[in-house]
Amino acid sequence: MINKFIQIILNENIMKCTLSIFLVIIFTFQMAKSQVTDTLTQNSQKEMYDFYSINHKKQKKTAWILLGAGVLAAGGGLAIAENSSVFDESDSGFTSGSILFLAGSASILTSIPFFIISGSNKRKAEAILETGKIGFGSIPLNNQRYVSVGLRIDF
Repeated sequence: MINKFIQIILNENIMKCTLSIFLVIIFTFQMAKSQVTDTLTQNSQKEMYDFYSINHKKQKKTAWILLGAGVLAAGGGLAIAENSSVFDESDSGFTSGSILFLAGSASILTSIPFFIISGSNKRKAEAILETGKIGFGSIPLNNQRYVSVGLRIDF
């Protein structure tokens, strides 16, 4: 009986030790894996501008698609719910119209963050463009005078 009790205690201690070692190894690998340098800051000004402007265009397109689909779905759902007969016993038109209206409303609300993030990416791209270096190929023209003409069209 005492011998069995000692074996159980030893097994619990071995289990605790094994679990502790396992957790230490897992957290060590996670810390080593999380130390990654940000490659975006190492890119050139043009690559960063291209990155933000492409993201701006994609997110703006996604936002408009979500907004348009949401408006159509909400309008269709509202029309279906309004046109369903009050005396209809099945009440399926009102239920399907309500579901379609809620789905359209959710799509409209989902488009808002895409518009916000798209605007943020546009501002970042413009900031990079305004502070970017001017040069010929890989030769930057730092602290040199140069003549330039610019045209800016705001929509």
